Amino acid sequence: MAVKLAPTIAWQRNLADALAEQKRTGLPLLIAVNTDGEVFNDRFAGTVYKDPAFVELTRGYICVVASPDPHNDRDYDALGNRVECPRFPGCTCSEHKNIEPLLFERWFSGTRNAPRHLGISTDGKVMFDRYLDNSMQLAIDAIREHRGDPATAVLAVPTEVAELFTRRDAASRRELERRYRTGDDAARIALLRAAGAATNEPFDLLRMGLRSSNDEVFRATAASLAAVATSDALIDVEDALARVADPALRGQLVARLGELGRKDPAAARLHSHFDIDGDARLPQPWRNAWRAAAFDGNDRESIEAELDRCEARLRGNPDDAATRLQLATAQAALGLWLANSGGKNVELWLSDAEHSAAKVGDETLAAEAAAVAAIAAWHRADPAAAAKAISLALATANSDRSPDAWLARNLLAVVAQSTVQNAYAKAQADANASLRGELTRTRLVLEMLSAREVVDETTDLLGYGLLEYAGRRFDARAGLRRLVGKLPGSAAVHERWRTRLLVDLGADAMRQAYAEFVDQAADVATAEWFAGYAALVAGEQHTRDARRDEAIAAYTDAVTRLTRSATANADFADSAHHFTVLGLAGRAELLHAAGNDEAAIADLLRAMALRAASLDADDGLQRKPRGIAGRIHRDLLQAGKAELAAKLQPLLP
Repeated sequence: MAVKLAPTIAWQRNLADALAEQKRTGLPLLIAVNTDGEVFNDRFAGTVYKDPAFVELTRGYICVVASPDPHNDRDYDALGNRVECPRFPGCTCSEHKNIEPLLFERWFSGTRNAPRHLGISTDGKVMFDRYLDNSMQLAIDAIREHRGDPATAVLAVPTEVAELFTRRDAASRRELERRYRTGDDAARIALLRAAGAATNEPFDLLRMGLRSSNDEVFRATAASLAAVATSDALIDVEDALARVADPALRGQLVARLGELGRKDPAAARLHSHFDIDGDARLPQPWRNAWRAAAFDGNDRESIEAELDRCEARLRGNPDDAATRLQLATAQAALGLWLANSGGKNVELWLSDAEHSAAKVGDETLAAEAAAVAAIAAWHRADPAAAAKAISLALATANSDRSPDAWLARNLLAVVAQSTVQNAYAKAQADANASLRGELTRTRLVLEMLSAREVVDETTDLLGYGLLEYAGRRFDARAGLRRLVGKLPGSAAVHERWRTRLLVDLGADAMRQAYAEFVDQAADVATAEWFAGYAALVAGEQHTRDARRDEAIAAYTDAVTRLTRSATANADFADSAHHFTVLGLAGRAELLHAAGNDEAAIADLLRAMALRAASLDADDGLQRKPRGIAGRIHRDLLQAGKAELAAKLQPLLP
């Protein structure tokens, strides 16, 4: 027998929807304002708003609620489904937070109070405004007195798709989203294509399509988004661009940004960031061929030998500008080596490098002398001096020079790092400022370093971080994939790549990408460790989204891969076993929920035998394996399964 759900207030999702519905139905607007932690507020939210008689009164209104307090940590799950507020079902927490400033501006008369209830007529006039009352009944009576007649309004949800895409009421939106969730891929594609002609801004529907694992569903979503996106959907356009590989579809989305940018500075900013792919190049001599470095920058003895050579030559010929430049380069290199190895006199060597560079009198070497000064100033934490030297190094072209490779790659690293720092400062000063110039220069540097097979983790991560920040997530993710291939053991690089995969493509795609990474890896033990950890993250994400079967599969993958890693390389065993314990416990909780108690107990006992010290560690969902065992133990006792529960006794505190 189906359970009959208690009636709830039909909260609309935003003010634009509510006003459109008010105009369509002729019903007055009811505004409820509420906060947490105060008696009347809590009684309205917890009792009155759930009372069937009161809910029936609200049927004579178009209803919105404003509350500044969040009750969920997210508005959408990883599949794009809405995560509704438990206090105000029908809204997400961001919706009831974001509507308040709009209501305040129009109707609150400069005061903020809660609980508060306002009735607004169809001509925008305040019919009642109840707050600071000593009785909740006064507000309830006002709502009863001024309600409209729902019998005179067309409130029924349409059945035709075309009409659903014209309606802005929450019920019609829910119906579109229900049809998407219950339809097969063909039905979803048809629905999403129809959304391209919608007039009701169906962005919640499109958010689900953007996260589909089916490429055709996603493409239909992106195409419709390119047709109907407004400024309220900029994040959705950015999400689509993070996944779109097809140039034509990508062009449609970027073109939409351009249209929106005519009136919206934020859209104009994002649009400008997709206009960095021209023929711009770094000036000479930095794009010329680089000659082999005169020393090994990672070896102190090699650097010091070069210093001795340069000083000996200068004693014989103090006016040798090329040797003076090489001396300055070696001094800067020693300063960086000392800085990276925790040595002393870093500042001294960097200052010496600047002084030596300043003595290079040959104009043909001006760009390279400025490069030394830029490197030294940057690593002395003098960004203003570094910026001045960078400008000189890039402005002083010499097509006949082939710079020293150490000098060239370190200059480009400083150029990238300085550019990224300037970009963030610029954005902080003006959120709508275009970073087109900074992105263009950063892209050029990253491409040149990659072409020269130069791997610089700090510079690459900063550069890709700027691309992410500016909305170029597709390019950042591709760059991070290349970087993880060059630095397969870097935890920092894997963390960034894993995050981009999870956010942009989803947990299943992240696992698939890591499976391919393992297949291509030379060091399989390392690759399996990182793939196992990624699978653990996927299991936690699926658990959070209540996708039990997918979560069990991901946890199983994590356990398998981490076990392989530990077997292949004993150095990985301890950390691999730690995360295996978390994976086994996470899977155990899901197996128990599915009724497979024997398998759940086996996982927990295996976890204890593998690494008991990890039983009290938190996983990504803030659960401890020992705590999971305790909850399962209690459930088994309550279910009368004392014999099974006893098997878990060794894990209990």
